[in-house]
Amino acid sequence: MSLPASGLPLWLQLAGLLGFAAVLLWAGWFAGWRALKDNGLVPVWFAAIALVAFLWSMQIGVRDGLVLHLLGTASLVLIFGPALAILAFAGALAINIVSGNSALALAGVHGLLLIALPVWVAYQAHHQLRRWLPLNPFVFFLGSGFLGGMLALAAPILVSAALLWSFDVHPGWVIWEDYLALLPLMLFPEGFINGAVMTALAVWQPHWVRTFDDAEYLR
Repeated sequence: MSLPASGLPLWLQLAGLLGFAAVLLWAGWFAGWRALKDNGLVPVWFAAIALVAFLWSMQIGVRDGLVLHLLGTASLVLIFGPALAILAFAGALAINIVSGNSALALAGVHGLLLIALPVWVAYQAHHQLRRWLPLNPFVFFLGSGFLGGMLALAAPILVSAALLWSFDVHPGWVIWEDYLALLPLMLFPEGFINGAVMTALAVWQPHWVRTFDDAEYLR
């Protein structure tokens, strides 16, 4: 999902910076800092930043501007909530920029594409599942974790493909055959990782998971 800076216009890069700055301001204002400290999860939050940065550095480069990697979005959203998840992903993005795995000029675009959009999708998936399905642990693990993780990865891949095609970075057939064709291969590991992480934490460390309440899911 990482995009080439040379293929996108300057106005889009600036608009991305402004948009992502607004997202960060929102996240900083609504983040549950007190709950994070009171529950002793500050080290866990920083460890999550490091793990996500490492996960994002494991990139699959097909062509210039056609780069794929796993996200881990659903796990952080379910553990910390959307605001703290956004800030954690912003830290991971900063690490990847410093290490040279992501372009500094596209910090805003990547922030919206790889952070804001997937976090919103993962949160909405969890919210809608809670609204329409019974509060069952398997719905949480397989729905919010597994399915939510896959949807959160699919969204930025599809949007990035649309951007690459709209700005003529690559021909449509290249994007379809060398980029979107890999989407099914990426979805299952993303869903499996998030589902497995949420299953393990809900069983062994349920107090770490902000969105999982024993009284609700195990009554």
